[in-house]
Amino acid sequence: MKKSYQMVEKALVDGLLKGDPKPGCHLESERDLAARFSVSRTTVREALLKLQDSGWISVQQRHATVVNDFWSQGDLELLSSITRNSEPFPPDLASHLLELRVQFAPDYARRAVENEAQKLVEMLGRAEKLRNSSGALVKYDWELHMAMAVMSGNKIYPLIMNSFANVFFKLRVILFAKEEHRLQTRNYYKEMLKVALDGNASHAEEITRFAMKQRLENFRHQTGAAPLEKQQQSVAAAFFQHAESA
Repeated sequence: MKKSYQMVEKALVDGLLKGDPKPGCHLESERDLAARFSVSRTTVREALLKLQDSGWISVQQRHATVVNDFWSQGDLELLSSITRNSEPFPPDLASHLLELRVQFAPDYARRAVENEAQKLVEMLGRAEKLRNSSGALVKYDWELHMAMAVMSGNKIYPLIMNSFANVFFKLRVILFAKEEHRLQTRNYYKEMLKVALDGNASHAEEITRFAMKQRLENFRHQTGAAPLEKQQQSVAAAFFQHAESA
C-alpha cells in the first residue's frame, strides 16, 4: 500500500505529464495541496521534495513552487519518477524510449561481437530452450541486451539500460503477447547466434537495428503511440550522446 506522500506525488506527476500546470507556472501552495488531497502539509512537503529531486519543480524565493521545463531540463531521475508513478506507463513516452534503443542497441551489439563473441555465443545458446511465453522472453531479452551492453565496454550503456529496466518489464505484455512478435524475437536470437559464431560484428549491428525498428513499429501499431516529436525528446537522448563518444 502506498504511503500518503506517494499518492500525492503520483497525482501531481499525472497532472504534470498532462500539462497541468504547464512549465513556468506556479504549483498550488502547500496549504491548498493539503486541502485538495486531505493530507497534512508535512505530507505535501515530502511529496514536493521528491518532485524537486526528480527535476519536476523548483522552489524559488518566498517558497513559490514553479514547474520546470522538465523535458529539456530533466535527467534520468525524471524518467525514474515517471516509471515509479505512472501505471500504465505513458505509451508515447515508451515509444520514445524504444526509439532511443534503436539508436544505441546496434552499437552495443556490434561491440559485443568484437569484444566478447564467445561469451555472447554462450548467452544466445540459452534462447533455444526458452519457454514460449511473454514472461520468459522478456526476462531473457532483458538479460541478453544488458549482457551485450556490458560486453560493449561502454560504461554508459548499462546505465541507460538500468534507467528504464522497470519500463521494459511493464511493457512485456505489449511487446511479447502476440505469437508473431515472439517468433520475430526468437528469429533475431537465431540470427545473432550465427553472426556471433562467425564473428561478424557489422552484421550484428545491421540485424539488431532491424529487430529494434521492427519492435518499435509493432509497439506503435498496437498502442497508437506517436513517433518521437522533437519538442518532447526525453533527456535520456542526452545520455546517449555521451555514450556514443565513450
